[in-house]
Amino acid sequence: MAKDKDRKNDKRDAKVDKLSAKANLALAKAQKRKWLFLLICAAIAAYVVISKGGINLGGILDKIKGLSP
Repeated sequence: MAKDKDRKNDKRDAKVDKLSAKANLALAKAQKRKWLFLLICAAIAAYVVISKGGINLGGILDKIKGLSP
């Protein structure tokens, strides 16, 4: 009888560990995607500002525009 209880406890513990690992992986992926999203938004905003010429910081943006073909 003791072996059955040990086996059940081991199986339950394994399931709990597996669920915990999946939750940690999902959290890590979500954090990575959050930063990727923010980086892409910043790049799009920078592109729009540079292409529209919305901000002119002493001709710096004109020099940056001149670098692109």
